[in-house]
Amino acid sequence: MNFQKPMNPNKILKSVRIFYKQEKLQKKYFGRFQFRKYLRSLLAVLLFCLLATNSLHSEPLSLPKQGITSNILWPIYPGGKFRFSYRREINPSEKWRTDLLLGLSYSIPDKRPTEGIFSEASGILGFRQFLASAWHIELQAVYGRSRLRSAVAPGLLNDRTLLLAATDVNLLFYDEVFRQKSYSSLDLEVIGLVGYEWKLGDNWSIDVQAGAGKLVSKSNPWPVYTNSDRTKTVGESIIPIGTVNITYWF
Repeated sequence: MNFQKPMNPNKILKSVRIFYKQEKLQKKYFGRFQFRKYLRSLLAVLLFCLLATNSLHSEPLSLPKQGITSNILWPIYPGGKFRFSYRREINPSEKWRTDLLLGLSYSIPDKRPTEGIFSEASGILGFRQFLASAWHIELQAVYGRSRLRSAVAPGLLNDRTLLLAATDVNLLFYDEVFRQKSYSSLDLEVIGLVGYEWKLGDNWSIDVQAGAGKLVSKSNPWPVYTNSDRTKTVGESIIPIGTVNITYWF
């Protein structure tokens, strides 16, 4: 009769230390993550209040036909996210102007404590509709590829971890070694914004926007945990969005 050779106790202890080390690191970064998440929501509310202080009966803007728009807020906050768009007038109405936006979005690798190291590159299709004033609404569809590396492990109190430990403690080690740690996904995000634009001379304008976005499609989803304990996962939700864009007209 063949018996399975038991794993070296030192290896088991080593695997447990790995879990505890990850737990400590995740808690270190989670406080910063929560603060950024709270500040993002607050920023969206503040931008909306800023917009509300402007006159609802402002005069329509007289803008050139085409230009290049850049989001100047996101490289600073939340940081590492860049968006550029070609902007062109497609409805030359004096009051009800409509602009088409074709752009690119890129996020440099960012360590997320409840996911892993995230990055993305996407294309943007958008429409901006002016409301007979400097006010406008904007709809965007953002489609592209996102990647996750070094996906975080389930927490020590996660149902999966407890089940593996109850079945065979060796499985904890095997799961850490062989679980999927890298993902690649094609994502579609839909964004709706309300904004106000100011003209700065003949060749420049700036606008602020507030709204919300939702990831509506993800071809290869990965686990996203609710907190640094990594006991439960959470689905994609509607998130508040605030932007500050500057446009160079030519």
